[in-house]
Amino acid sequence: MDLITQDQARGVLTSRARLVPFLIAFAAYGFAGITVPVMLLFAGGWWLPKTVDKGPHLATLPSIVIDVLLLALFGLQHSGMARPSFKAFITRWVPEALERTVYIAMVCSVMWLIFLCWQPVPQQIWSAHGWAATVLDAGFWLGFVLVYAATILLNHFYLLGISQAYRQYVTRVPDATVDQLQVQGPYRLVRHPLMTGLLISFWFASAFTVGHLVWALGLTGYILLGTFLEERDLIARFGAAYRAYAAEVPAFFPALLSPSARARLRSRS
Repeated sequence: MDLITQDQARGVLTSRARLVPFLIAFAAYGFAGITVPVMLLFAGGWWLPKTVDKGPHLATLPSIVIDVLLLALFGLQHSGMARPSFKAFITRWVPEALERTVYIAMVCSVMWLIFLCWQPVPQQIWSAHGWAATVLDAGFWLGFVLVYAATILLNHFYLLGISQAYRQYVTRVPDATVDQLQVQGPYRLVRHPLMTGLLISFWFASAFTVGHLVWALGLTGYILLGTFLEERDLIARFGAAYRAYAAEVPAFFPALLSPSARARLRSRS
């Protein structure tokens, strides 16, 4: 984000109409800054007193039912609030610059509901040891790093809502880069590197329980559905440019063959 001048800082500090909305956006940004790493550690079964794999729980069947309902709630809220029609509804009640802030606050609130209400199902599907455990745990941390790298490349502050509030209430300078198609860095390899990182972190674990499987399957299904809906929006925004990009670059995992090699194979089939 751009640095502010003394006059801009003074203007914000002396105007409640500018200061309060920005502080709300900053608070939501901080809420997300706590929630995202907790979510990843919760999913990976690392260090927290309660994770997808361990903690107080009910019997197996009611635990699975509760966990599925929690994941369904997350999917409905997360995807539903991301739709353009819902954004238009929200901005009837809150300033457009705070629409993303409301979205982030709601997503994080639902995630904490999941953390608190999740019912681990501790029966193990696998428990790796030695080099296999090292590879699986390293894969989780690779996914963890990819999530953060992708948010930075995707415009970290815009993704978490603070950039919009900062430009509206602090600098009062519109962001001309928001509606540009990102095709650089890891976007040369995959169209959704953030989702790639999440998928890796969900599935790579040296100890994998039935509860972990419910988590991984549920959120993988959400990612597939959410990505499908997001790509429809991207096609509507960028048209032929995004269609051409999607034809060359895979969605989640880098292709083993070059685009030209894949084109030759398609022409032969």
